[in-house]
Amino acid sequence: MFFLRAPYPSLQATVTLPSPRWGDSVGNASTLQILRAMDGTRYTYVHAKEGRKRLQWDFTLARNKALELRAFINVYYRTQIQATDSYGETWIGYLTNNPFEYTGSGRAVDFPGNETMDVTLSFEEAQ
Repeated sequence: MFFLRAPYPSLQATVTLPSPRWGDSVGNASTLQILRAMDGTRYTYVHAKEGRKRLQWDFTLARNKALELRAFINVYYRTQIQATDSYGETWIGYLTNNPFEYTGSGRAVDFPGNETMDVTLSFEEAQ
């Protein structure tokens, strides 16, 4: 199970999601920029974010659960969120998708609403 709770630290709302599909990722939030001067000299700049992590989860949800997630995001998008992943790790940070895309992935008889939606959540850990 996967939980999103907000606003942090006084948690008032919770959304429970199924475990994300395989392929979820955790990486550093730092970026590397390589520039080349007119004389051919290369310059590299590292935008360090003090070891913060960037996470990405892909979900396949029933249409009703996708609508519940959309309502949660619309209310708590700019606040700190506590995410507890399917491994039991807890992360505090912000959702960084812009825009959030919900893609209808097909019909499903066993799902509520008879339709499945794919959504990807990008999350950056707060420091």
